[in-house]
Amino acid sequence: MPVINNEFTIAYKLFEKMLNRKIKRFINCHRFVVLVDKLLRYHLKQVRINRFIVKKWLESMGYSNKEEIAEVAKKYISIEAKLDDCDDSLYSITKNWNLKNQSLASLRSNLNELQMIFKVGQDEKNDPN
Repeated sequence: MPVINNEFTIAYKLFEKMLNRKIKRFINCHRFVVLVDKLLRYHLKQVRINRFIVKKWLESMGYSNKEEIAEVAKKYISIEAKLDDCDDSLYSITKNWNLKNQSLASLRSNLNELQMIFKVGQDEKNDPN
């Protein structure tokens, strides 16, 4: 690095320290803290007033306010969760049903085979040859 850049860096760091000290001195006094407190209180008061006005305007126009919309959204999420549970249950029931149908089909097939074997056995018994 050239010497010039190093000198600029040193000058910048000194300027930064000096500026930080001035800012700290300005901020670190009772008057500044009281002023910021008043400004924050005023800002919060304005926010509350604006929310109240918007809420009353929405009511007068027949529109839903934020709380009502949030309530509907919660109900929608709840219903969606219940629907997912029902979907999972239906899938499980269908899967079980299909397994039982396969078992039943296999059982029928085995019964038919046994019936054929018994029939052949009876036919051999009844046949005098």
